[in-house]
Amino acid sequence: MSLRIGDTAPDFTADTTHGPLALHQWLGDSWGILFSHPKDFTPVCTTELGYMARLKPEFDRRGTKIIGLSVDPVEKHAGWAKDIEETQGYAPNYPMIGDPTLAIAKLYDMLPASSGDTAEGRTAADNQTVRTVYVIGPDKKIKLMIAYPMTTGRNFDEVLRVVDSLQLTAKHRVSTPVNWKPGEDVILAGSVSNEEARKLYPEGWKEPKPYIRIVPQPTAGRVRFRKDAIATFDTNLDTVFSYMSAGEHPHAAFKSYRLVGVRGGVVTIDAEVYNPDGTTFRTEIRHHLEAPKRIESTMSGGAFDGARFVHSYTPTKGGTVVDVDGEFPALPGVTEADEIKMLDGFFTTAYAEDAATLRTWSAASVR
Repeated sequence: MSLRIGDTAPDFTADTTHGPLALHQWLGDSWGILFSHPKDFTPVCTTELGYMARLKPEFDRRGTKIIGLSVDPVEKHAGWAKDIEETQGYAPNYPMIGDPTLAIAKLYDMLPASSGDTAEGRTAADNQTVRTVYVIGPDKKIKLMIAYPMTTGRNFDEVLRVVDSLQLTAKHRVSTPVNWKPGEDVILAGSVSNEEARKLYPEGWKEPKPYIRIVPQPTAGRVRFRKDAIATFDTNLDTVFSYMSAGEHPHAAFKSYRLVGVRGGVVTIDAEVYNPDGTTFRTEIRHHLEAPKRIESTMSGGAFDGARFVHSYTPTKGGTVVDVDGEFPALPGVTEADEIKMLDGFFTTAYAEDAATLRTWSAASVR
């Protein structure tokens, strides 16, 4: 069976580490990612499974379920999960399918029908084509297919980016250009007439050619905040990342602050944050440290549930310049201008506090 983008993802019932499940029923109305592996205890796949566990909160936030497959029985997956946690810092926190009869691998055209009906005695090299990523939409149609060789680890940050693009373009009549990232400009679909476009984008669009109409990303219910050179730290990048990786950066805007943990380059914080009116909301903040250039942060829970922002760092002579760029949920009853003003106040104050703390941190020279 040959599969293409737009085909219905074949349904199946299988044993998994989370118990038996039927794919379509398990997906429900969610988006889904099925990614496959040629055998348990393979080195590249070990790194991939750990990284996907680390990224799972990001996929959860996008309403996207993750499920892995390996051409080995479910009983073997538990031992592999221990190795994954030991070496990668994260154990699989999503179902892992066992496919010892090769039925699913053949159903998805990852192995030829002549491969037989058992994984017993087969090597990873025999199953090397079982390294595919499928993104499946809520309509159960295949939206993306990528096949990888055994020697190349998959880029799941790219899969996350593709999900962002797919979800955006499913809601709005736009396409995303080369290397697009959330928050950047998009391209109007050819099905949108200029007359319709004027209603949707009364401020107009850029048109380098009649068939290329560039507009800002639609952000219904979202507020974009960006400020370059919002602060300058008079210390080097190594010190900035040491400070952030320790998780010791509470701010005046927090009523309470608790470091949950530091694991795999992710700093997780539980905080109770003040609203402008003095009330508070509780949220989990996760800082994904990507030294030496940036830190990507997400918030789960409270008024800014689903917020995502990036701190970018540029080294200068004797210091580090900070830019911030992010998207935040639109607050009910608050104008976009007032929300941006509130965000500006929060980030400006927070970075000023960090700058002051970093002077002490740097002078101590203990980290």
